[in-house]
Amino acid sequence: MDTDMLGTNDGVYEIPDGPPDASPAIPWFDYATMGKDGSVPLVIDNGSGMCRAGWASELDPRLEFDNLVAKYRNRKVSNGPLLLVGSNVYSDPMAKTSIRSAFDAGIVTNFDAMESVLDYVFTMLGCSDDHVEQPVVMTEPICTPYTARKHMSELLFECYGVKRVAYGVDAAWSYYKNMGSFDIDGMIVASGNTASHVIPVYDARIRTEQCRRINLGGLSMDDYMLKLLQLKYPSFPMKISEWQSHQLVEKFAYVAQDYDSELSNYLDTSNLQTNDVVVQFPFPMPVLDERTEEDIQRATERRREQAKKMQEMAAKKRQEKADQRINELEQLTALRDSKPQMGTDEYAIALQNAGLATEQDLDQAIVSAQQFVARAQNKDVVDEKETPSFPLVSVPDDQLNDEQRQEKRKQVFLKASHDARERARQEKERERLRMEEAMRIDDELRTGNFGQWLEELQNKRNAVVERMEERRARRRELNDRRSHASQMRMRNIADLAANEAGGNNSNNKRRRRGDQDDDFGAEDDDWNVYRDISKEDDDEKDEEDEAELEKYNRQLELHAPDYLESLDRKARSLIEATTMYRFAEGCQPAILEKPAAPYKPDNSAIVARAAREYQLHLNIERIRVPEMIFRPSLVGVDQAGLLETLDSVVRQTKRTELVKNVFVTGGGFAQMPGILDRLRRDIVSVVPAGTSVVVRRAADPLRDAWRGAALWCSKEPDAFSAGCISREDYLEMGAEYLREHGASNRYHKFPAAGSPAASQ
Repeated sequence: MDTDMLGTNDGVYEIPDGPPDASPAIPWFDYATMGKDGSVPLVIDNGSGMCRAGWASELDPRLEFDNLVAKYRNRKVSNGPLLLVGSNVYSDPMAKTSIRSAFDAGIVTNFDAMESVLDYVFTMLGCSDDHVEQPVVMTEPICTPYTARKHMSELLFECYGVKRVAYGVDAAWSYYKNMGSFDIDGMIVASGNTASHVIPVYDARIRTEQCRRINLGGLSMDDYMLKLLQLKYPSFPMKISEWQSHQLVEKFAYVAQDYDSELSNYLDTSNLQTNDVVVQFPFPMPVLDERTEEDIQRATERRREQAKKMQEMAAKKRQEKADQRINELEQLTALRDSKPQMGTDEYAIALQNAGLATEQDLDQAIVSAQQFVARAQNKDVVDEKETPSFPLVSVPDDQLNDEQRQEKRKQVFLKASHDARERARQEKERERLRMEEAMRIDDELRTGNFGQWLEELQNKRNAVVERMEERRARRRELNDRRSHASQMRMRNIADLAANEAGGNNSNNKRRRRGDQDDDFGAEDDDWNVYRDISKEDDDEKDEEDEAELEKYNRQLELHAPDYLESLDRKARSLIEATTMYRFAEGCQPAILEKPAAPYKPDNSAIVARAAREYQLHLNIERIRVPEMIFRPSLVGVDQAGLLETLDSVVRQTKRTELVKNVFVTGGGFAQMPGILDRLRRDIVSVVPAGTSVVVRRAADPLRDAWRGAALWCSKEPDAFSAGCISREDYLEMGAEYLREHGASNRYHKFPAAGSPAASQ
């Protein structure tokens, strides 16, 4: 993998959200010096992806921009409609939903957008007049429909007042730029945005009548890459845009020399290290604890001091409350001691003023206050209550009056509750003693025979893990209605429903035949009923096993930490050995959902984990996407591949010598690394033995079409003049008229409507 293509030094390509902001285009003001008299042609490479325009006397185009238009409204900027052309359509987020292209399947169909593009071209080149004096040389697709050329000529002649226009195929002019002449026979493989073409060149011109078209281009690769990634990562947290998909194709896709052989071992660990590309999308930064150890110690000390202060405040409040209760105890005791000196009514009034109803309430309040004061003063208070007595429980009812029998029922209930609590306490105590004994035996075994102890502990842990895995597998099987376990349970439930006695519902009507084969479960409603009545609550068992597993892990962590780490390494290796994991995650280490060994990640690990959730891995897609031009069936296109199409053209022309000069140009597949070697290898396999096969690429596949048209205008002025459509030709021959030359399409004049030739 080429490290120059990566966005970071870690082998991770950081893909941006969208294209960078386009720098504002600077208009030119030398229109008057560039042959206003019509001596210097104006060359426009009108491609469906990019538009390039400039003067034929220069080496490079002055304008180069995306062939897009956006007409929209933005009240914050202007009350009227706004128009953006070229790369400027991405400058305003409000315009993104209004971006339009003048092309449909490579043919100009939206001439309102085309007019906006031409306005932009002429304005930026400095043309301020109401008409264009210079002749215009414009590219058009191979085999352009007459209707498209007709509307384009009408636009140029009627709207801009152009004096002369010459149309030519962009791939042909790219061929001319690199070969220097059309006298050299060859075969053009041109790839565009929406389609690719194979065009033979002989007898000093392109042969459009023998060319072949494949409905796959650069946009097809972008779309296929996007679909593959969406299928590979269905729950990816971000939306992958078409622009991002194009960037991935442009930077990382390449043509495999032997697709089947390379695909068979592409995911091998030895190859994946170099073939896998990690694509990092923007991700939200997690919240991190960026404190140092000193900061943590200071925070701990502050919390300790705060806790100490709170304890002091609580002790002070307890002391204040204890003093209050002591005063209250003294008052209550004084009230009880003053009873002999008071009369009955006076004593009752004193109790009422103290908030007490009876003398019994006074005694209870004194006891409660004494206990509180004793606890507050850290006195030894016996909290254990005396064993309650229930004297009426054993007395027969016939020896008791009504009030005593009612009291007896209360004592029976209280005695039963007391006995139950006592049994639970005793059982808890026995369990505590048993656990202490088990821990003592375990400690003795561990100190006396550590190997045996460790083996037994590992076996116990493995047994718990196996139980948990069995329950998970059973739940997965029961969730599948077509599994054997689900079918058997459905049959058992149907049998139970059929054997219900006394049932008079409508469902029993279909079970009165007496046969064993019941159709319960054939309908979706039956399946829903089954799921409602057959749910098993395994949560309690899972919680028990998880608690037991956690206990074993703590013991192993304390006495054999290497064993837990070996379990994690084994689990990771099993996951990483699967083909699906290598396909989706590449060579990165697997992340365990519940590792056996305790692990506390640091800040860098937390950030890496968050970043990994926003990563894609390109591996097989790198060769699968461009392979579609050789195997269109990969994307469901019922057409022959590039090799079969090229072989068909050779057989039709009966000129095997054309393969001696196979010329690759355009965007899309033409720029894929490895395309030349793959074409050469495939062509050699179908041509006669010993045939010389030469495959070359244009020096600049994207700009050579414009440069070839400019070179043709200056190098062959006679051919240029003969290939131009004048305004007189336009008015006399019709808007669809075309003057042929070496780089042009063919023109066939159709009979006028109503003529004898047309009726035939």
